Amino acid sequence: MLYTIVMMVCMTAVPQTCEQREEMADGLAMNPGVAFMQAQPLVAHWLETHPGYFVQRWRVLPGRSS
Repeated sequence: MLYTIVMMVCMTAVPQTCEQREEMADGLAMNPGVAFMQAQPLVAHWLETHPGYFVQRWRVLPGRSS
């Protein structure tokens, strides 16, 4: 199922500087709870590829597109 991972990301050096990022994720489970667990490694991967940021909060929304 297609989901959008919505993350509020902030700069590590300037924590009050935050922005919303959306990443599409396909192939996650239809059950929202399971999809949330499956999305955790995707959020971790985003953090690994974007040094200098931290994720303040995130959620998974079904069937959404940017």
